[in-house]
Amino acid sequence: MNVFTWDEILTVLNTGKSLPFFDGGCGISIGSFDGCHKGHRKLLSLLIEKCNEKKSKDKNFKSGVISFSRPLPSIKHSDDYSGDITTLNQRLETFEKLGLDFAIIVDFDDEFASMMGTDFLNLLRNICNMEVLAEGIDFRCGFKGATDSQAIKYWAQKNSVECIFVDSVYYQDSFGNEERISSSYIRKMIQKGFFKVASEMLSSPYEYDIQTAREKNKSTQILPPDGIYHPLSENNEDTRIEIKERKIINLPLCNRLKFL
Repeated sequence: MNVFTWDEILTVLNTGKSLPFFDGGCGISIGSFDGCHKGHRKLLSLLIEKCNEKKSKDKNFKSGVISFSRPLPSIKHSDDYSGDITTLNQRLETFEKLGLDFAIIVDFDDEFASMMGTDFLNLLRNICNMEVLAEGIDFRCGFKGATDSQAIKYWAQKNSVECIFVDSVYYQDSFGNEERISSSYIRKMIQKGFFKVASEMLSSPYEYDIQTAREKNKSTQILPPDGIYHPLSENNEDTRIEIKERKIINLPLCNRLKFL
């Protein structure tokens, strides 16, 4: 899987040079994809399916995502943000496992936030040869999220872009109650120590990236309440850890911790 920065995309705009990687066209989905839960997987599976249909006509057609170096809620709602579900490295690993061809990573800043939605979409159409756009039903883009699904559909029709909006996916608990699967709800479950619910929504156990925390000497990932836990290492070995004030005391020597 190829990984590009948003600056590389803008360089094409500023210099007039092309990115041969996108010559055959592409399909894109845009989002934080924190945790890459069942809703995300449904969306990305549909994107890949549509792009594979295009590949039957042009083998160079690509499927990919535009994501962010940190999930957007960490920037937009920093005062009450509890932490990331996944690190950037974990998200990139998941994108590749799902079969995506590329990821474009954006450092969300004031310049990016001030861009009009149609200008953003025009960049993707002109620079990345975007022919398919797949999003969740509540997706919005552009300055203050002003470009909603109706505006995006109108733009897509005018620009010959196939536009797909995917309905939300719901989780049903043992009492029959339904909850829309979202990264924010999964964060709440992890914060309360409800790992089984989080795992069911994520389609895999919640994993804490020890390696990234060690390399950066800090972590942005969410942790459960203070206490003693026995998660599994990447080798499925029982690992005793202590969490105090939302930090792991003395990081273990393994690279990942799986909370079951």
